[in-house]
Amino acid sequence: MGVKLLTGNAALACVNSAAFQSSWRSLCAACPWVTACQHPDFVVTWYHHYQSRLLPVVVVEQTGDGALVGLLTLALNRGTMKLSGAGDCQAEYQGWISMPAAGEHFILAALAAVRACFPDADLCLKYLPPGITPPDLGAIEQYRKLVSLHRHRRPLMRIDAAAMAHQRSKKNHRQNFNRLARLGKVQFEKLVEHRHFTEALDDMTMQYDFRQAALYRCMPFSEDPFKKPFYRALHEKGLLHATILTVGEAIVASHIGLSSGGQVVHLGMNTHHPAFAAHSPGNLLLAMLGVDLAADNIAWLDLTPGGDGYKEHFATEHDDVVELTVYGNRWRRWKQESLVAAKQLVKTRLQSSGYRPAEVMALVQKLKSPDMYPLRRLVSTLRSRLLLRAQQFRHCSALPVIPHTKLLISKNRVRDLIGFDASGCAVRYQDFMSAAMRRMERSHDAYSLVRDETLWICCWARTVPVDAGQSAKTARPGADIILLDLYVHRDAHQCGLLSDFFTQLLRDLTGGASDVSVCYQGALDSASQAAIARCGFVEERAHRPGKGNDEGSRGERHLKTG
Repeated sequence: MGVKLLTGNAALACVNSAAFQSSWRSLCAACPWVTACQHPDFVVTWYHHYQSRLLPVVVVEQTGDGALVGLLTLALNRGTMKLSGAGDCQAEYQGWISMPAAGEHFILAALAAVRACFPDADLCLKYLPPGITPPDLGAIEQYRKLVSLHRHRRPLMRIDAAAMAHQRSKKNHRQNFNRLARLGKVQFEKLVEHRHFTEALDDMTMQYDFRQAALYRCMPFSEDPFKKPFYRALHEKGLLHATILTVGEAIVASHIGLSSGGQVVHLGMNTHHPAFAAHSPGNLLLAMLGVDLAADNIAWLDLTPGGDGYKEHFATEHDDVVELTVYGNRWRRWKQESLVAAKQLVKTRLQSSGYRPAEVMALVQKLKSPDMYPLRRLVSTLRSRLLLRAQQFRHCSALPVIPHTKLLISKNRVRDLIGFDASGCAVRYQDFMSAAMRRMERSHDAYSLVRDETLWICCWARTVPVDAGQSAKTARPGADIILLDLYVHRDAHQCGLLSDFFTQLLRDLTGGASDVSVCYQGALDSASQAAIARCGFVEERAHRPGKGNDEGSRGERHLKTG
């Protein structure tokens, strides 16, 4: 039998057939370059979850008795002229599978069938599975001016038990483990049980979205309602290798990656809680993951292309993988390849100037969607910068009585920060997320209050230890606490919650001790000033050197540090 191309419902009926899937699994077992991304449990699951957004395209070649000779699974994104491998950006490797004896015959026939059905569409396979040999399309007249091949360096970590144990015992990993252990019991855990994976997935995806929003101006799981169910389904089918690192009850780092044939785990979604970033929990998890993979006799951790520094830190060797694109016409090839070359030039120059790959990608995202300030936000920003002056307030009176209704104030809860509402606010959502991530990574603590999953109040706190050089006569037990960057949702002022929030926050931070100095530093509008004044905060005036009491001088010093 020859090559056959199916689309839409016909393609779905084909791949959902039990007999076809049986032949598919046999072909996977015989194909030397197959990865989890070409497995029926991955492809059919992805088609099922995303069929409303795409047109399935399946190219098959079978023998007379129904045995599969070759298979290429694709998808046409609706409303576009772009064909990608099944899984699209959620499949690290996209390509065809075929019997080794088929050589280039199947893929050349499959490409001809795709071109005949979609003559104007671009076909992009990023990246071809490692070990596959791409056909020499440049030697074929009809493809010579349409095809593009790009090679990408791929870091790999060979899993050797002795090497993994040595890596885990390196000084930096030992120190980070010990620092985390001072905060609670540290545990590395593989999420095998599906119920446990499902319970942990919310925290893992929340951490991932938070960092993606702060760096790249996107939130993959929040913006894609199918993504989390897709991950749950993949884990239930046994295709995902998932691990977490916990301190006490908190997940401080995690990793979810596809597993290919029990021999390779592909680096996928890795996260860390920004409040623990000073202790590099993500790197510690990868070091512990290497030891765990060695115990399971897994041969490789595929660190995947990308050029990130932490990948190179763990890499033991490298190879190349190929990105194959067949354009619909010459003009689109010239335009896209020129754009790719320009981006690569800028990326190389920025990296040579000291920018990290993540910072370069963040800059590219900003250039792609500049998100200009609307007039109302611009006016609000100018007003806050010109009319509101930076002020310093110190809590001076006896602690007020805790409000009768205890507020549910959270500490460093990423889910609360993601609920920030930028409408009517001078700060853009991405800028708020970016600032929040930087503060947490500098060990500042976020105290937050939410209503209906919307962030109502958020205040940052920094603890500054009393100077070690102070004399025993002037030194006091405890530490000075600096509050800063207060955010209040417009509806929270109307409900009069801010005074109650600060009242409880003071109690939580000081434990009721009267010898702990608490200050607020920053610009506040009149409503916020009135609210914190009811809690005992008074504005401080600047002191000249050598004047004023010791208490005031020390307060000024700590405020400037914050």
